[in-house]
This record gives sequence, C-alpha cells and structure tokens, in this order.
Amino acid sequence: MSDVLTFSHHRKISIPWLLLGGYTVAALDMLAAIAYWAHDGVSATRILQGPATWVLGASAHAGGIATAFLGAFIYAHLLWGVVALYHVMARRHPLLWRRPFVCGAIYGAIAYGAIFQIMVPLLTRTHPWAGSPQWILTCLAVYMTLVGIPCALFSRAATDVA
Repeated sequence: MSDVLTFSHHRKISIPWLLLGGYTVAALDMLAAIAYWAHDGVSATRILQGPATWVLGASAHAGGIATAFLGAFIYAHLLWGVVALYHVMARRHPLLWRRPFVCGAIYGAIAYGAIFQIMVPLLTRTHPWAGSPQWILTCLAVYMTLVGIPCALFSRAATDVA
C-alpha cells in the first residue's frame, strides 16, 4: 500500500515539472527555428503553423494565427511526450539522470531522428532528409542542446522533488 502512495505522490509532483519541461523545450526549439529562418523572411507565424500541417496538410499555412496556435499546441504536447519518455526511461536507467548532459544530448539526437526523419515524413509523405544539410545539422544541434539536455534536467528535477 505504501508503494502505491509513494508512486502516486511522485507522479503528482513530477507531472508539472515534465509539462514545464515539454513547453520549455518546445519554445526553445521554435525560437531557434524562427531565428534561423528570419533572415530568409519567413514569419514566426509560418514556423508555428508547421506542426499544424502534420494534421491539416498544407492548408494550415492559410489558417493565420489560429493554425499557428494549433501548431504550437501540437508541438508543445509532442515535446511534453518527449520529456515524459526520457523520465520513464531514466526511472529504469538512473544513469540518464546521473549524466544529463551526455545522455540528454544523445537522447536529443535520437528524438530528432524519430520525429523529423520518421514520424513527420510518415504524416506528410515528404522525404525524410528534405532540407539543406545546414538546416538538418542546425536542427540536430538544437535538438541535442536545447531539447535533449533540458529533457534530462527537467526529468531529474521532477525526481529530486519527489
């Protein structure tokens, strides 16, 4: 019985940290994409609409601010799942918490590959390695540093609280 209470207590405390982690890494990644494409004149709205195209198709770009909010919502919750998955894996393999920078960076690279080289192409029927090599390397670096490492740190913070 006490194990059930401990687990329930841990989960109640962990969830806000994991949600905050997901929203934070989504914001960091979106800001990096906005900064990268700004010099080419691509608007922040269009960047935020990107994840909405996974569900609505190319018509999402004609949806204005509403589809930008939808895209941000979809992406934030996807990355909440990425943070939560790290947390689940780290509970089984505590090395992921002990080495958050190395393990987080590796996890970020794997997450980038899973999302943008497998999931998105399946949803949108695009080629997995579409984009310039510079863009792909930038995305990989962003996912390693601004997504993967914060995933590890937020996961560890969620555990330290419990």
